[in-house]
Amino acid sequence: MRLFTALELPEAITDEICLWWLQARYHLDPDQWRPIKPHRWHITLAFYGDVSAHDADDLAEMLAVCADASPPLQLCLDGCGIYPQASRPRVFWAGVQPSSADPALKHLARCCRRAGHVTVRNRTAREDPFRAHITLARANGHLPAMLDLQALPPVPELSWQADHLCLFQSMLHADGAQYRQLERFECRGARTQYRVRG
Repeated sequence: MRLFTALELPEAITDEICLWWLQARYHLDPDQWRPIKPHRWHITLAFYGDVSAHDADDLAEMLAVCADASPPLQLCLDGCGIYPQASRPRVFWAGVQPSSADPALKHLARCCRRAGHVTVRNRTAREDPFRAHITLARANGHLPAMLDLQALPPVPELSWQADHLCLFQSMLHADGAQYRQLERFECRGARTQYRVRG
């Protein structure tokens, strides 16, 4: 099973992003970009690749510990961009950031990656540094033209609380990946006050 851990988006937030995306997507050539359907939007915390059923059970146990130690997260939408870089666009995304300097989101992502190190023996930390985002479109197999991000409508100011994380199975199909939720873990940790050095 191809597995990953992610935060879901509240339905109201998905609806608000959709309103912006209906305008923004017209700046992306439909012959070059494949939009991701809104019901597949999420914030990936860690991707594990192929995992056996036995390892998946162990992984779920460790993810429960991660969630139990994490407080509910206060998040906000934070701009948009392309990955990996402007000259080689492959993914168009909307950024996500904590609503304050609280590092709980990065701590949770690190815990989820370490769960993979131990149970799946997949060194997820060797992936790119964690950057919370929502993938909105992917390039259609060939290099798209450079995208003028300044021409897009402003990303709306949205904030919400993420109070759980999920373990998903990713199933590849001709029209894109399909996701099936395997487990859901509530974030119950107490919020810690962190001092930010100026």
